[in-house]
Amino acid sequence: MDINPLLELARDIVLRVPMGILPFSVSGILFWVVMALVWMQYRRLASLEKQIHGFVLNDPIRSTASSAVYGIAAGIIGSLLLVFMGVVLLQQDIIYLWPAALLLMFVNPRFLCFSYAAGVLSVSHLVLGFPSDLNVAGIMALVAILHLMEGVLVLLSGGRVSTAVYVRRQGRVIGGHLIQRFWPIPIMIIFFLQVSPEMAANPVQMPEWWPLVRVAPPSGEAWARVLTPVVAALGYSDIAVSEAPRRRARRSAHQLWVFSLVLLFLSLGIAYWRPLVWVAALFSPLGHEAMIMYGSRKQMNDSPRYGPADYGVAVMDVSPRGAGAALGLQSEDIIVSVNGERVECRDDLLQQFRESPGSLRFTVIRGERVRFLRGRRTPAQDLEVVTVPEPGDREQVDLARSGLLVRWWRALRRRVARMFRS
Repeated sequence: MDINPLLELARDIVLRVPMGILPFSVSGILFWVVMALVWMQYRRLASLEKQIHGFVLNDPIRSTASSAVYGIAAGIIGSLLLVFMGVVLLQQDIIYLWPAALLLMFVNPRFLCFSYAAGVLSVSHLVLGFPSDLNVAGIMALVAILHLMEGVLVLLSGGRVSTAVYVRRQGRVIGGHLIQRFWPIPIMIIFFLQVSPEMAANPVQMPEWWPLVRVAPPSGEAWARVLTPVVAALGYSDIAVSEAPRRRARRSAHQLWVFSLVLLFLSLGIAYWRPLVWVAALFSPLGHEAMIMYGSRKQMNDSPRYGPADYGVAVMDVSPRGAGAALGLQSEDIIVSVNGERVECRDDLLQQFRESPGSLRFTVIRGERVRFLRGRRTPAQDLEVVTVPEPGDREQVDLARSGLLVRWWRALRRRVARMFRS
């Protein structure tokens, strides 16, 4: 099996993906636009943390930098998979993806995902003939590879950036972790592009089995396969109520891999049995939605992980810049006493902390062991820990929040109803 052409393409990918992030080309500019959007999302999360807790748990600059590093690495790996599989597309195959995904985002923020956009476009192509000549197999293979990379990213870093929040479940306020991660993905895709007859007459000789996902260029023009950078963005949003954030992220990663592999096999099978095009077009949005609904139902029905302790004050999260982190407090610690004085609620804890002369002695239960933490605090330093909800606390985020278009539609219906009543 001759793999030299593929190795040459792999070398080109490794060289071009990093170059594609420099702002000297269209793809480089788009990468930094996506980077700005990623930073804005982390900045919004930091503002939410400041609003509900009074301090920031996750630094947006650090979160953005780590997302960029992970995203570039995922872009290189995803590009290699796309090229070695032979996923070849036409420009018109992806030109509608971003507009469709952005439009769906206004229905619900979690619909900002290529799985939904690709499914809607594929069904529209099959039923209405628009977009015409859409390569459903190639689009679904692209979505599958991107979600495969998303699973890797979620596994490696999904649970590291989370926001402790209070949510309402079955009429009761409980603690949980809002997990939101975003990654800019510079990825290389092989396109059929219209070129001069001389370039089309000298194509790169590829192995006979390549490509696995077949597409033929339009007839009547000179076309050639060209390796072109495309910038994508991946986002992961979840709520961990019955599990720790990292365990929840691992479970989500496994589900994403199952979804990706099924969609990938469907896209490969289209070339051998055409009716699978309908299965792939429907599985992309419906399978993704079923995966999310299953995870949400499990989180909402299983026992909450962050509930009140029988004694003391249970900790949900710790800011890295506060006195709590300096002492060594961790999530799920139970604070029993401060400077020898027992604490039974959040107010007791804060009062004992603020009245301390400077030296701190915390007695905590971590797992099944009792630990004694010692340290000092400065007058300007706060404890900066998030404790579990207590009686009288209200929810801090609405898990059922709809998209902008849905909210506009509901507001319009209420206004029309008031007009008729008056």
